[in-house]
Amino acid sequence: MEIRTGEGHGVARNTIYLLSGKIISTVLGVIFVIYVAIQLGLTQFGIYTLGNYFAGLFVIIGDLGLGNYTTREIARDKNNAQDILNRVFCLRLVLSLLAFIIGITVLLYVDYGLFTEQLTMIILFTHIFFRSFLSFLFHIFEGFERMEFITIAEAFRRGIDLVIGVWVLSQGYGLTFLILGLVLSDLIILTFTWMLLYSSLPIRLRIVFSSINWYETLVSSIPFGLLLVFLGVINSIDTIMLAKIRGEDEVGLYGVVIRITSVLTIIPLMTATAMFPAISRLYNTSIDKARSIFLNLIRLMMFLGMPIAFGTTLIGSSLIVFIYDATYLPAAMPLKIVIWSIGIVFLNLPMIMFLSSIERQKQATMIIGISALSNFLLNLVLIPKFGMVGAAITTVISQVIIFILCYRRIIDFLEHLEWIPYFTQAVIGCLGMSLVLWFLPTVHSGVLIFLGGISYLSIMILIGALNRQDWHHMIHLFNPNKLSS
Repeated sequence: MEIRTGEGHGVARNTIYLLSGKIISTVLGVIFVIYVAIQLGLTQFGIYTLGNYFAGLFVIIGDLGLGNYTTREIARDKNNAQDILNRVFCLRLVLSLLAFIIGITVLLYVDYGLFTEQLTMIILFTHIFFRSFLSFLFHIFEGFERMEFITIAEAFRRGIDLVIGVWVLSQGYGLTFLILGLVLSDLIILTFTWMLLYSSLPIRLRIVFSSINWYETLVSSIPFGLLLVFLGVINSIDTIMLAKIRGEDEVGLYGVVIRITSVLTIIPLMTATAMFPAISRLYNTSIDKARSIFLNLIRLMMFLGMPIAFGTTLIGSSLIVFIYDATYLPAAMPLKIVIWSIGIVFLNLPMIMFLSSIERQKQATMIIGISALSNFLLNLVLIPKFGMVGAAITTVISQVIIFILCYRRIIDFLEHLEWIPYFTQAVIGCLGMSLVLWFLPTVHSGVLIFLGGISYLSIMILIGALNRQDWHHMIHLFNPNKLSS
C-alpha cells in the first residue's frame, strides 16, 4: 500500500501539534513534580528523583539511537515502513532486556540500601519496558508526520500521572504506592497509544530475528545513540553520584533545582529544532541566508537566556519558597549556580543543531562526549567535597566546554560571529533589570518575575536591541519556510 502525506502545509501543522503537546505536558508535569515534592518531603522525593534519573540513563542503552533512526528512515521511505519496523522492533526488545540486566547489576553493585533499590528497580522496569516503548511509538508517529497523536498521548499520560499522584498522596499512601500507581498509568497510556498506532497507520510491530539486518541497523543508529549516551551522562550522573556520596536528602534538594532548569531548556530546544530544516536546506544553496537565520537565533537566545540567569541569581531563594516551600530553601544556592548553565544552554543547543544541520554530526557527538567525560571526572572530585554545590559547578563547567568547542567549530564555517554587540546589549538590559529587582526585596516572587521581565524588555527596546524585525522573527519562529523565504 502506498502511503501519501501532504507537502509543505504539514510542516506548520506538525510544529503546532508538537509545541502544543510540549506546553501541555510541561505544565502538567511541573504541577505534578511540585505537588509530589511538597507531599513526599526531602528524603522520599530524593529517592523518587534518583530512581528516575538512574532509569533514564539505562533507557538510553535500550534505545541506542534506534528511535531517531526509525523516525529518519520512515520519513525517507514511508512505503517501506513495515520492513524498517521489522528490522528495528525485535532488536529494540533485545537491547531493552540487556539494558535492564545491566541496570539491575549496577544498582546492586552501587548499593543504595534495600528500600531505595527496590523502588528504583520498579522505576527502572517501567521506564525501560513501558515509557521507552511509548517513546518508540512516538518516533513512529514522527516518521509518518502524525504529531497530533503524540500530542494526545503525551497530554493523556501527564493527566493520568497527575490524577493518580494527587489521589495516592492525598490519601496518605506514600512513595511506594505512588510509584506503583505510575506503573499502572504507564501501562494504560502504552496500551492506548498502541491502539492509536494500529488504528491510524497500516503497520504492525512484529518480532523478526535477523542478525545481518540488526548489525546494519545498529551501525546506522550508533551516531544517534552515542550522542544520547553522552547527554545521558551529563544529565544523570551527578544525581546518581550525589545519592551514593551524600544521600537521598541532598538528592531531594538537588532534584528541585534540576526540575526547574530542565523546564527552561525547552525554550532553546524547541526554537533550535524549528530552525534545523531551514538551515539544512539553505546551507548548500544560500550560505548568507543560513548565516542570517542562525545569527538571529543566537541573538534572540542570548537576549532570553541572560535575563533568566541574572534574575534567578537575584531571587533564587524566594523563588524556591514560592514554587515549593521553605523545606527546600537550601536548594537556592545550587539553583543560583546551575542557572548559569541554562544561560549557556540557550546558546549551545542552536550551535549543536547548526553543526548537525550542515552534516557535522560526528563533531557534535565528539564535543558532547568530551563534555560528558569532563562532567564525570569533575563530579568525582567536587561532589565529595561540596555536594550539590559541586554538582552545580560541574554542570556549568560542562556547558562552558561545549560552548567553547562549538564556537571554534562554527567559526570555521561562518568565518565570523558578531556576538559581542549583542552580549553588551543583553548585559545592559540585565543590569537595569537587576537594579529593579534589587530594590524590591520583599515583593512576592511572581510580581518580581513580572516586573523584572517588563523592565528588561523596556530597556532592550530603549537601547535599540529589540525592534519590529525581532517581533517578526518571533512570530515566524516555528515556520522555517517563512523565515528562509
